[in-house]
Amino acid sequence: MRRAGPSRAAVALLAAGCCLLTGCAGGSPDDPATPTRTKPSTGKPATDPRPGDFNGDGYDDFTTVLTSRSKDESRSEETLVVVYGSRDGLAPATAKRTSPGADFAYFTSPLRTDLDGDGYTDLVVGRGRGDSRLTALAFFGGPRGLGPATELTALPEGFRPLAAADFDGDGSTDLLDGGQGGTGDPAATGPGSGGLLLHGPFDREGTPKRQAALDLGQHGYATPTTATTGDFDADGKAEVVFTYAFDAEEDESAPDDLHTVGYYEGDEAGLVRDPAREPAITEAVETFDGPRTPATGDADGDGVDDLLLPTQLKAAPADMPAEGGALTILYGDRSGLGGGREKSVIEGEGGAKRRIDYGSSPATGDVNGDGRPDIVVNTPDFRRHDGKVTLLPGGPGGVPSAAGEQTVDTETPGLPGTPNPHHWNAFDHQPPLLDVNGDDHTDAVVFAPLYDQRKGAFLVLRGTDDGFTPTKTQLFTPNELGVPLRLK
Repeated sequence: MRRAGPSRAAVALLAAGCCLLTGCAGGSPDDPATPTRTKPSTGKPATDPRPGDFNGDGYDDFTTVLTSRSKDESRSEETLVVVYGSRDGLAPATAKRTSPGADFAYFTSPLRTDLDGDGYTDLVVGRGRGDSRLTALAFFGGPRGLGPATELTALPEGFRPLAAADFDGDGSTDLLDGGQGGTGDPAATGPGSGGLLLHGPFDREGTPKRQAALDLGQHGYATPTTATTGDFDADGKAEVVFTYAFDAEEDESAPDDLHTVGYYEGDEAGLVRDPAREPAITEAVETFDGPRTPATGDADGDGVDDLLLPTQLKAAPADMPAEGGALTILYGDRSGLGGGREKSVIEGEGGAKRRIDYGSSPATGDVNGDGRPDIVVNTPDFRRHDGKVTLLPGGPGGVPSAAGEQTVDTETPGLPGTPNPHHWNAFDHQPPLLDVNGDDHTDAVVFAPLYDQRKGAFLVLRGTDDGFTPTKTQLFTPNELGVPLRLK
């Protein structure tokens, strides 16, 4: 449900006063080091802030980590970038850039959450380097956007922010670290470290209210690779789905009770495993190369989180290659995940045969503005590595399907820019779906790193009453954000 906020007219005046039009973005694409910098419009706090909106102005904001490389691939640098929304879409002139720092090499996946409970969405991220040194940072949201990077010095040393949710139902955000390493990892030197759940509320140094140790390492063999959270039983306490990546087939030292998916219920005391929910998830996400990554969203519009599972369709016999890709939806219910509505298996594309990556990066939102949730998925292996984005519109019964699906790829008429002619564009959307221009239609942000003669491009597929309208796509480049992809 959309929260109350400033009127569209008021927001528009604020945006105009700050020159947030895309055309106001200064700086030459050939000299991006000092692009003109403007501030986002002023917003206000909310009791339940929108996860996509860092400054509460009614426009969702975009964040990503860009990797710049030298021509010979010998050097690389990561930059965390935030771009604010406006009435005209994402405004490159508002871009905020942060590097990991001299002693660090990379960022972990950013988490959007109201960490300190002030009514603004914050950004929490880890920064690390090859020797496993890690520190956690927070960028606290406010009426003019995110503040500077703040090291959360009160967090335990080496804490890796893997997920953020309210696991104990007290109304405050909790932070989860699933642990690191494991003897099942060829690069590991010892058993995996234990997980840790920090309960909020937090202050701005990261001091938690309390903490609970978690045993998630499967006897030290493997620690979670991903963590997907959602309140799948509507009890006010989040659940979490872990995936583990390991190959134990020829490892005689591997424990007998290994699992590639772990399902845990939120609880006042910490997390409690519910193995009865795991087989259905495992069946959907398991592949020869390890489990695919689940996502969360309310796919049927009943107000309860559902689990979105990218799936490889199994062939017969079982040792044959997968037949194609699909998206499996396990619906949340007050009786528990999968306890109510029958699951959906959406193949799309006339069956999506030969497209085993169909269903990747699923995300929910109302793209066409009809009040029903839609789903957007990627097909990264479409046309070799060219990529394709598919919109699955919500059905009249509240259950999405491939009926009326819409696809957008690099050869779709009306798209701006020039794709790479060799079909290596990686034309994939980056979740979540965002309403970047405040028109009550969610938009998908695609990053194509080889677009426009390898300079790269972001393409914002605008949601309209007719779904995605390619001719209304917004394009801007990493150079316009002050982050050229090629290092000098």
